[in-house]
Amino acid sequence: MKNILLFVLLSTISAVVLAGGLGTLVYPPFKHTWGITKGTEAKLDMLLGNKTDFDNPQGLVVVRLEVWDDPDNDKDDDELTAYGVNSNRGQIIYNKSMYALALYGETGSGKNQFSRPRGIAADPKGDVFVCDTGNRRVVHLYNGGKELEWVGSFGEDLFKEPHGVSITEAGTLFVTDRARGTIELFTYDGEHIRTLGGFVYPTGIAVDHPKITKTRYGESAIYVIDNDGTELRKVNYRGQVTATVRITDIPAQTGKLSYLALDFYDNVWITDSVSCRIHKFDKDLRYITSFGECGDGDYRFDHPTGIAIWRRFGQVVIAERHSAQYLWIGTDIARLDAAMGEGRDGNPAIKINFFLTDRSYITVNIKRKGELVRRLYEHKRFKQGARTITWDMLDDTDNRVPAGEYEIEFVIEPTYSSYTYFEKEVSTSITLGD
Repeated sequence: MKNILLFVLLSTISAVVLAGGLGTLVYPPFKHTWGITKGTEAKLDMLLGNKTDFDNPQGLVVVRLEVWDDPDNDKDDDELTAYGVNSNRGQIIYNKSMYALALYGETGSGKNQFSRPRGIAADPKGDVFVCDTGNRRVVHLYNGGKELEWVGSFGEDLFKEPHGVSITEAGTLFVTDRARGTIELFTYDGEHIRTLGGFVYPTGIAVDHPKITKTRYGESAIYVIDNDGTELRKVNYRGQVTATVRITDIPAQTGKLSYLALDFYDNVWITDSVSCRIHKFDKDLRYITSFGECGDGDYRFDHPTGIAIWRRFGQVVIAERHSAQYLWIGTDIARLDAAMGEGRDGNPAIKINFFLTDRSYITVNIKRKGELVRRLYEHKRFKQGARTITWDMLDDTDNRVPAGEYEIEFVIEPTYSSYTYFEKEVSTSITLGD
């Protein structure tokens, strides 16, 4: 975890999140970060000796380098390398070890130089690819475990405005060209494979593939922000659009979609740089929730741009205008209500409806005057989205409960790294007649 702490630049947040503070995203517990989850320019100066400032942060990626891995120690599997694009300075900010930050690049058009870079992608073997937008090329770098090195560049004779890049562990690059309205596929060696067309100013991109490890599903799918930040599309590898959601369809104040990342369950997380929110969709682009608001406090974002997720453990890094934040994927419950209905056997029963923002472990207790009457579920795993469970109005001894008011208590826990560290209690009530 120490390298992530370095990446977010060692700035203590104002409050410690305790049990009961669970939400869609959560700050890690104190003992994992020493309360350090947000970076500032002052801390960047301290770590890099006034060599740079945050100047239009853009793409962001995190990866677990194979060269860092100790196969006999699974305690270090969450120690990641993070690369962030500092666009106006022509730089990549990254951690060259678990204890030190480093800079790579400067403004220009030659070797080791960038002009208005945007997207970035990396793999566990050390390959890093950067959309060098102003120079109309993709730059290939390599990290052997200590520092970034120049490998080469390609696409100069094809690109007009490369913007977003994503890679698969099968060895294919997917690059959006905003000006040409295309997604270009390349090999790692820069050999052009084919063009997928029909887009309008595509920008951010994330690719899923069956060979990608540490994921639940891994289908062959491309997720791309289109129409200059106003649409999100799901596309197959042949370029056929299989799902679309428009910014006007999102039931939250929205502005412009910037970058996106996928989690373990193939959910799509997208930064909205205008409304300062993070939007979440499932793998078929069904809307799940939106999180955050503009500001400098906890669970607020300062016009976020890049987002990266380490899919195995649900670790999230978000780039902002003048900082970066480190969070974990949590879960939350919404629209909890209960009403009289029918059970599967046709007899009267209480229908309990709720909505989960992520997969969760749930315990459901029925209480009367504070005393437990029935435990419907104990630590049962539920999928995200709208769910309904039924209470047959029997107690734990299978006797019909008497008339009166009953509390329906939910205790929810996440399934990622935040599991066992956070839980949330939510309840509703219902009155039963004779």
